[in-house]
Amino acid sequence: MIIVVPILIVLAGVTGGQRPAESAAALIARATDAAQQGRRAEAKGLLKSAADAHHSVRAMLELARLQAGEGDRTGAMATLRAARALAPNSEEVLSAFAELSLAADMAVPAILTLESLTRLYPDVARYSYLLGVGLMGAGAAPAAIAALERANALDADRPLTLIALGLACNNQKQYDRARTLLQRALVLDPDRVEALAALAEAEAGLGDLEAAERDASRVIARAPADATANLVIGTVRMTQQRYADARDAFIIAATTDARSPKPEYQLSLAYARLGDEASAQRHVELYQQKLRAMEDAIKALHGAGGSGR
Repeated sequence: MIIVVPILIVLAGVTGGQRPAESAAALIARATDAAQQGRRAEAKGLLKSAADAHHSVRAMLELARLQAGEGDRTGAMATLRAARALAPNSEEVLSAFAELSLAADMAVPAILTLESLTRLYPDVARYSYLLGVGLMGAGAAPAAIAALERANALDADRPLTLIALGLACNNQKQYDRARTLLQRALVLDPDRVEALAALAEAEAGLGDLEAAERDASRVIARAPADATANLVIGTVRMTQQRYADARDAFIIAATTDARSPKPEYQLSLAYARLGDEASAQRHVELYQQKLRAMEDAIKALHGAGGSGR
């Protein structure tokens, strides 16, 4: 017997029902076009579809970049964690995860990831540089100096590396070396305000208060809330016995760099000189709290197997 199948049924089997799933590459291409035209919500939806349907790590990376660009660090971090679960040894995933962790002040995961990257890719200066920045943020200045020295050896005379190394040397009271590094950074990039501020700190540490005041004042003229420059100005004003002016500068420094214990300690001294013992004691307590927070961060790093010594 010849079975006659209606033509419409045959066509339905071939072209009807669900359309073939769009490839990850096609979805990413459409998302890229949408993002370039400012249709970010559409772009994110397409990338999420590619990630969900195809487990595309590329789509996850692009989605995380869009989320981070919109300030959605929580969403971006969740996306990158999913990408890392799929591709735990991907350089691009690890790098994006580390940089986002740094931006979100998540020191321990950033440092641990960057330590992995520096082991896997020892010739990439950027990873040693970022590791040094992360270690500095966690209060591990000696380890930061070692990482930044590696970065500078791999790619010498990059201003950002020299500045970070100068800041780390300031932290360890290696002011003469810091001054040399920061002067070199300013030769290479004269417009770097952060280099000039760090140089002023080194000059103050060396007792050259005239140069320190001059350079810190130049920074404040361009960036009035710069924490380092205001800390230097406050230090100079203390030596001039201008305690109210010192207090005001230290307040700006403490507000701008809310995690640093340094301005709190200096504020306690300024208030003591002004005869305000209650305020002096309050800032001693704040100094101790912030110091403990930095110590706790280093302990957490050690506990997680990091090298922040």
